[in-house]
Amino acid sequence: MTTIPSKARLTDAMAAKFPFLSSGQKLVADDEQPGLYLKVGKGAKSWVVQTEVRVLDDKMKPVRKTVRRAFAAFPELGVKEARAKAKGELAAILAGEGLGKPKAGITLGEAWGLYKAALTKAGKSPATIYSYRNAVETEHLLGIWRDTALSDLATPEGAARVAARHEAITQRETDPKHGGAYAANGAMRTLRVIYNWALERGHVKPHPDGWTPTRQVTFNVEEARDSAMSRRDLPGWWAAYSAMDNRVRAEFQLFLLLSGSRSGAIAVARWEHLDVAGRRLHIPTPKGGKARAYDIPLTRPMLACLARARRAARVYQPILSREWMFPGDPSKSKRGEFAGHMSLFATTDAALPCSGHGLRHTYRNACTWAGVEENLSKKLMNHSQRGDVHSGTYGSREGVWPDLLDAQERITATIIDLCQQEPGARRRAA
Repeated sequence: MTTIPSKARLTDAMAAKFPFLSSGQKLVADDEQPGLYLKVGKGAKSWVVQTEVRVLDDKMKPVRKTVRRAFAAFPELGVKEARAKAKGELAAILAGEGLGKPKAGITLGEAWGLYKAALTKAGKSPATIYSYRNAVETEHLLGIWRDTALSDLATPEGAARVAARHEAITQRETDPKHGGAYAANGAMRTLRVIYNWALERGHVKPHPDGWTPTRQVTFNVEEARDSAMSRRDLPGWWAAYSAMDNRVRAEFQLFLLLSGSRSGAIAVARWEHLDVAGRRLHIPTPKGGKARAYDIPLTRPMLACLARARRAARVYQPILSREWMFPGDPSKSKRGEFAGHMSLFATTDAALPCSGHGLRHTYRNACTWAGVEENLSKKLMNHSQRGDVHSGTYGSREGVWPDLLDAQERITATIIDLCQQEPGARRRAA
């Protein structure tokens, strides 16, 4: 593979050979034209100029500032033409073009950094933080506005741009493989939450006419997704699960089905939180944060599932499997950071007719099949019981722990029995 240098005498042939990156970006300085760089990203190459200028800060004191500005794409503009145009771009920056405008306020990226710190301090779940990060930092969602001031989006013109972006994401125009109605709504909700948070804390000034970034957005209708399996679907699901090559991912999906847990919580599960003797798995930061921490009762088939996952993980990722129940593959990380656990964006599996959150829905059906009381099923799934004084405020999980374990035994037995009803659909050893 061609190595991308930090500096070179660029030619069209050389620039064309530079491979796209799996994540991030790299600047290649041109030896011949000072201040000219070729920026190589995940799917595009572009020309930028960079230089230092003296500007006045918020206290009207002179400071040096590095200014970087993109001006064309490669190969649409070749090396020779880029060098010629770079001279004019650099001259414009040094002349102060585009620098005279005072800072409009905190940018979306800066506001997200502050909000992320607040979420972390509040003990919010990694899945929650990851979903916000995905919306803000992914180019096909809100990433194009990371360096845009929030106040610029909270204007009639800015709100129109936001509404147009919502429609483009809905129609998958920003990325043919991603996007859609739900992704568009989620991105706009994230923008609204961050803007309101920054507004409440004085990081951005309110528009005199009350404009907000999402004021013109007409949110798509979201219907409840009927992704749960019926009794008749389980034998086919079991056969697909048994045939999966990646046994770590297979056992991950089975554990979701047997526990009814949210996939984000199980993807980040650590071995240190497993109590085999006590037959429980502690979930320290579920949806809702540390205040909603709870323990999952473990049946023998669930413990056997985790044992198979551990054996498979020791082969798949020997080092990462020491900490994580379901380790990820660092070579397939596409979003910059890699913590070691299974990606929160890879909790579904095309090899299965139902996976990810659909298995949580199926578990809820299994509670009914097994005759489990609603109060116990809510506690098993860690559903909020706010407002339900009888079931939520009075009593405790520990006080009904034997009942929770008994209910889990009935649910597991029901699921396994239904899965194995069809002849020949036996579990494959890890």
